[in-house]
Amino acid sequence: MTTTTDEILQDRPDVPFLVCAFYTDTYAAEAAQLRASLEQTGTPYFLKRYSSRGYWEANTRIKPEFLRDCLQRFEGRDVVYLDADSVVRSPLRLFFDFDADLGVFVAPGDGGFSHRYLTGTLYLRNGPPTLAFVDDWIAAQDGMLLGVDQDSFTTAIERHPELRIGPLPESYVKIFDRGTETPVVEHFQASRRHVKLQRALKKTRNAALGAAVLAALGWLASRWF
Repeated sequence: MTTTTDEILQDRPDVPFLVCAFYTDTYAAEAAQLRASLEQTGTPYFLKRYSSRGYWEANTRIKPEFLRDCLQRFEGRDVVYLDADSVVRSPLRLFFDFDADLGVFVAPGDGGFSHRYLTGTLYLRNGPPTLAFVDDWIAAQDGMLLGVDQDSFTTAIERHPELRIGPLPESYVKIFDRGTETPVVEHFQASRRHVKLQRALKKTRNAALGAAVLAALGWLASRWF
């Protein structure tokens, strides 16, 4: 095991992939639970702590930058990305022989999901096609304020029709309070507990609009009466 203040690497050369996850201090407790589940299932992993970029949406956009670093750092090793607020319930057997450049859960149109692609669990084959995709994923975030990593992921994937995409089963991105699948990877969506900038701005906008309407009504009333 290799451990520094901000990084922990626990490798197994006999496993063809490495689980990679990042976290900010807000998610340190969740990351510790993920680490425990990886050790319990004998899964090799690399965890990295990042300083917060100020708000939740911006922190999600660390994801492709982190993955680019992992693909370069662990050259020749495939990467399985997991959100820090997930736990591994059983060995990740699917990734021992996964025949695609990219593995992602593609949400059904009638499933009530916020995005077409759920990026909490990802498989990335370490090679030029995947690296080119991740570079475009990073580029798609340029200038973003309210967007999250799933928005830029969708933009980037549309630019790479040549990428071989393998759909992940729902059990590998199982949300803890929906569906009946037995989870292999269970996601707890800790972001629900955190204030998102989008929600805060929406509330501020609505309050400002309400104040403007009341001011206008007051002005009209003073003119009429």
